Amino acid sequence: MTRILQYYIDRHAKKTIKQINSKLRRLVLCAFKQEYIEEQQKTRYGDCFQCGKCCSLLYKCPFLEGPDWNTKCAIYHKGRPKQCEAFPIDHQDLHDVDFLCGYFFDAETDAKLRKSARVVSGHIL
Repeated sequence: MTRILQYYIDRHAKKTIKQINSKLRRLVLCAFKQEYIEEQQKTRYGDCFQCGKCCSLLYKCPFLEGPDWNTKCAIYHKGRPKQCEAFPIDHQDLHDVDFLCGYFFDAETDAKLRKSARVVSGHIL
């Protein structure tokens, strides 16, 4: 019984650590790598579904309102933080929401940018 419990605790901990790393990565990119974000936005296509998946990564955003099946951002059109406006910054961010997003990236251009970007421990900085 304790092995099974430990497995689920470890699994949850790994997921939480990954989400923390991803959130910190987006914060650093938005603060210090604006040119990278602008280049990535040129390869991003689609539209925001306003589903709230990106707003519930790690913790639920306080500006998210409505029932779980129909959430909306209260500040979507007025004063969202840079991380919110930029999400998804690149293909890696889509992985965080299980690719269930209205945005997608041009794979060929995304691959070229990844090669030219500095990669540290699997994260583009």
